[in-house]
Amino acid sequence: MAKRKQDTGKKLFDSQDTASVIPNGFYSGDKPNTSLRAFVTEAGHDYNPVSDDYAVSAFEDEITIEKRKSGSMDLHIYWSKKHHDAVRQYVRHFTSKGDLILDPFSGSGGTALSAVLEGRAAIAIDRSPAATFITKNYCATLDYKQLHEDFLKLTNICKIDMQWLYATRCDRCDGSATTAYVVYSQVFQCSRCLEKNALFDCPEVKVEVHGKSKSANVCPSCLSKGRHEVISTRSEPFGSIPVLVSYFCLAKCKPTRSERRHNDSDSKKRKYFKECDLAKILEIDGKPIPYWYPSQKMMNIADDTLPWGEEWRQGRNFRSVPELFTKRNLWALAALFAGSAQIPTRDFIRFIINTAILTVSRMCRHDYPSVMAGSYYLPQVCRELNVWDNVEGRFSRKSSDHKEMMDYISGVPKLCISTQSACDLAAIPANSVDYIFTDPPYAEKVQYGELNFIWEAWQGFDTTWHSEEIIVNGVRGHTEALWADMMRRSMSECYRVLKPGRWLSLCYHDTSEGTWELIQDIMAEAGFYSAQSEAALYIDTGQKSFNQLNADKVTKRDLVLNFRKPKPLPFKVTRIYGPEDADKLPKGGDIATFTEFARQIVKDFLTHHPGATKDRIYDELVSRLVGSRSMEAHDFDALLRSVAEEVQQPVKKDLFHNKEADLFGSHIQSRWYLKETADQVDQAEQAKEDAAAARLAKFIGEYLKKKPELEGVHYSDLFEQFLPVHDKPRRLLADWLPEYFIKTPSGTWRLPEKDESQQLAKLREAGTLRRIKRFANALIDGVPIRDKDRPGSDVNLLDWLRQCRRAGLYDQGKAIYEKGGLNLANLNDEQQIEAEDDYRICSRRGSTEEAKPKRQRRKKQDDEE
Repeated sequence: MAKRKQDTGKKLFDSQDTASVIPNGFYSGDKPNTSLRAFVTEAGHDYNPVSDDYAVSAFEDEITIEKRKSGSMDLHIYWSKKHHDAVRQYVRHFTSKGDLILDPFSGSGGTALSAVLEGRAAIAIDRSPAATFITKNYCATLDYKQLHEDFLKLTNICKIDMQWLYATRCDRCDGSATTAYVVYSQVFQCSRCLEKNALFDCPEVKVEVHGKSKSANVCPSCLSKGRHEVISTRSEPFGSIPVLVSYFCLAKCKPTRSERRHNDSDSKKRKYFKECDLAKILEIDGKPIPYWYPSQKMMNIADDTLPWGEEWRQGRNFRSVPELFTKRNLWALAALFAGSAQIPTRDFIRFIINTAILTVSRMCRHDYPSVMAGSYYLPQVCRELNVWDNVEGRFSRKSSDHKEMMDYISGVPKLCISTQSACDLAAIPANSVDYIFTDPPYAEKVQYGELNFIWEAWQGFDTTWHSEEIIVNGVRGHTEALWADMMRRSMSECYRVLKPGRWLSLCYHDTSEGTWELIQDIMAEAGFYSAQSEAALYIDTGQKSFNQLNADKVTKRDLVLNFRKPKPLPFKVTRIYGPEDADKLPKGGDIATFTEFARQIVKDFLTHHPGATKDRIYDELVSRLVGSRSMEAHDFDALLRSVAEEVQQPVKKDLFHNKEADLFGSHIQSRWYLKETADQVDQAEQAKEDAAAARLAKFIGEYLKKKPELEGVHYSDLFEQFLPVHDKPRRLLADWLPEYFIKTPSGTWRLPEKDESQQLAKLREAGTLRRIKRFANALIDGVPIRDKDRPGSDVNLLDWLRQCRRAGLYDQGKAIYEKGGLNLANLNDEQQIEAEDDYRICSRRGSTEEAKPKRQRRKKQDDEE
């Protein structure tokens, strides 16, 4: 390893106080850290290409985490958080003690914490001030004696406010009591009796809806008359009202906890609810809050008629930060921030308060007292928690968890945190970083800036930085092209600062193959080359976003991809023209030509949009080529005619007459269809698909053997297994997967039975599924269909419907039945029943249901198919 610098006396980043507390200068609030370059100079060690003997291979060990749930992991919620015990295993493998580690998208600081726990120096960079604030408090060691003294001071400062805000009376002894929480419920009107009811008061019963039994809230008035009238929560609500209060008696009642409702059967409880609880709420509402609190509009959008961001929904149309809180909890939070202003350890105390902010908002669900992570979801029945009780309990737990974690660190952690864009790392010298572990934002998957806005507003940070966020956001005009460009700049900066021969580990959590290909291109263009591995490495995310919990093609785990910066050698990295070519480079095989790549783009587009016009095909081709930075001069007409044929049709002037011929040719419309030979996959491509399918088949078999209660494997699991395939097929995984495997009713994938396997083999050989897709997609798009593309008979059409159902092409199957010209009169009784059953399944599992398969659905004894 390269030699370390000799100590030359006291350094800038030595502790100014005690050996256990990180000094000032390692964190600079919501601004770039001006001490970053000095930190790199002192904490790092120079790269010497002559003496450098770093020779660490790619990390391929299975990740093991002893305690998935831990106090240190749960100190503060964050989106797509990585368990630091997993990251530490990468740190230990790729680095030695004293090495310098960078995370340019630090989030809540998992990489920085892992580095300091392993005795390494760390640089944590993030553009979000909330992220760097959380990182700072995760990693900073503290004077815990001072911390507890300060919290006691805060208790005394805020005591009068908190007692007054949550004061009530016990309806059992008439003694003093403290409000534990209040339940608020939206009010809806019954469409039958027109009575307005709080949703909280509407009992949940089993009802029949469209032939299915489901649980629903029904009108209590109608229910008393023997009717089940479902209360539609999609109708206009009539406001939110308090319906239940839970309190602690401060006198001698046992048990101390009790509750009462606005419509309680006990008249005394109803009286106390009105005279104590409602009266307190009205008293608070009638007074101005005497402390500062953030008053800005969400995302600083002043026009209330416009969506303020991608997280805005009509059902969560709060326009400003205060609207997210009840007046009582807004007052309590304001009192805590005011009271902590003059306290020495205020940053960590405000960090504790920060952990409670969302939980004590109107986003807290009553049935499960927490918020929906990664979303601004406002439940229709919410719980207003006692802010002080919540913060006090968190302080006790989290200060103890933090100290336990910091006890593993000896000496002063070497750490520098900077709030800045990853696109410009000019303060970090070239070839100075020993390892990079990072989890960049992927397109629009998690809207970090919007989700962090509330925290940043309360902490008084800059909330106008979002033009620099690397994200896809339609409201702000941040396009995929802009995201890709900013990612290229940030990865180029990572390449510049990383020492030659060293590694960058990149977390990946998007199963969009377009994004995967683009990331490969971005890394190759920056100069990195990818480590070849026979297995996909992944880390389970401890805290997931709403999309990660619910979407179909979103990974439930984070894949970790390792890239290496090559040492200076007399060769250059070949430019990648097609996104499928990245995996071919290490083998030294033939690089797919530009023309082959362009042809594949046209084939894919015409498969999904048969009968498209020439201008639409051209727009798609140029968009894809420019997006992958693969544009070259080419003969578009010749390229198009090599894979497709033109069909000219007269333009109708009206229902019965064609438009007259003119010199401009506007009386003729040309549509393009794939040539019949385009369905034939060449032998080399077929071999690639067969090999990839064999790998997936082996995985599916082993997976279901371990979990026999499941009926299939989720797409994201298959995608993980597909990533390490070196010689990938040109077609996307989603396109050829139905040609080898069977989609289950829950949207997962299983191995075909023997007869199904034989049938799929015949379909592949004949290119039938590709032909079916073209035919059905033409029906969906409403474009003319060539006679040669139509099935030969109604029996053939029935078979196509069956193949759509088996392959999970439900929208296509529905279109074939409804628009494909199927004449049931030409089928026998058994075939008619089969057609109707297949249509019913395709209709039920169409667009909306297919998007959200149930990952853990169990096998049925009698499968409906």
